[in-house]
Amino acid sequence: MQYEFKNSFGNTFLLTKFDPGNNWIYNDWQGLLSMEGIVEGCAGMLNILRHTHCPYMLNDNTRLQGSWKHANDWLATTLVPQVVEAGLRYYAHVAAPGVFGQASAEDLHLRVGTTFEMRIFETLEEAQEWLRDMQHQNQPAT
Repeated sequence: MQYEFKNSFGNTFLLTKFDPGNNWIYNDWQGLLSMEGIVEGCAGMLNILRHTHCPYMLNDNTRLQGSWKHANDWLATTLVPQVVEAGLRYYAHVAAPGVFGQASAEDLHLRVGTTFEMRIFETLEEAQEWLRDMQHQNQPAT
């Protein structure tokens, strides 16, 4: 299951999909984001989460430009309760390059608090490693 979202210029701003090989939902955000795009993209991601009940999410902002802090109120008050209800427990966030992307991620992290476990990473590899560690720690004992 996957969705691709494009802006009015036909440019992809989000590819979101369930990755069964890694057992996580992967979000690849790109370019500049409008509030409308964030809401639309998050609806697709939430739909995947509701269908899979996958507790692990990898949010990749390495190709994102600028700030998305303008969406953090909506994310914290509207989206976060919905993703928790749908089963999200571990959220690995790869920050966008530059100070604005990092500041947006840190602001969201403060708002999320202990609602679910969120970690911010500089590289995709670090985020993937952490999610794999969380999966390993949460495997039932045999």
